[in-house]
Amino acid sequence: MANAFFRLLWKFLVWLFSGLFWLLKKVFGAVAAFFLWLFSLAKNAVSKAASDAKRPQGAASFSSFSLLEPKSGSLEDFEKTLFSGKSLVGVIVGARGSGKSALGMRILENAAAKGRKVCALGFLPETMPPWIQMADSPDDAPNGSFFLVDEGGIAFSSRNAFSSPNKLLSELLLISRHKDMSVLFISQNSANLDVNALRQADYFLLRKPSLLQKDFERKIIGKIYSDNSPGFEKFENDYPTLVYSDSFLGFAKNGLPSFWTEKASKAFSKAPIGQAR
Repeated sequence: MANAFFRLLWKFLVWLFSGLFWLLKKVFGAVAAFFLWLFSLAKNAVSKAASDAKRPQGAASFSSFSLLEPKSGSLEDFEKTLFSGKSLVGVIVGARGSGKSALGMRILENAAAKGRKVCALGFLPETMPPWIQMADSPDDAPNGSFFLVDEGGIAFSSRNAFSSPNKLLSELLLISRHKDMSVLFISQNSANLDVNALRQADYFLLRKPSLLQKDFERKIIGKIYSDNSPGFEKFENDYPTLVYSDSFLGFAKNGLPSFWTEKASKAFSKAPIGQAR
């Protein structure tokens, strides 16, 4: 009888201590996870503060296009529509090193100076000022914002894997209408984009093409380049932009963004062929 009692008592004590050990293990595990979470938050906060400290400072300033040669319409009307319109979609194309990214950023800064929320995808955060919200996907852009996307930098700055520039632009077109978001898309070559997506663009901004670029662009872009090639030669020293829109057609000149640096212009210079700006 006594042996049976002690065996039962022993089993109870083993069960009790096993339960206590399991409970303590869970408690310590939860406490450890909590402190790891706090450490992660602190680490991210420090990393973000360090990154923000490196970013260019200063408020956004406005710098209008300078007119070089009008063909039809009004450059002033184009700019007014560009910064006040909702759900506008624009595409910048041109040779590598022709200033596509600088043009896009100048427009983005002008939009910010006009009071718009602005976002960017495809650029290194440390080269951008704090008033530009860096996005990881089109869903991150606030409603009503002006969103600049550089296809050449997507693979280096986004957690999302876009299988093609066309897939990204198609998603942007869908989301822009839903969120009243204006989108300016920098493309290395319009041949990468579906013609149906191009048809939905409200304006095109063409920079100087490369030697063979006109031959490999989409037919509509190639024709615009061919029709206006004398202007690119005439204003070559002004680094012209051909504005192609309903409200204005002609050549204009833009200044650099106030925060522009050599690092910003070559942020993805080590990208594989086909992805560099």
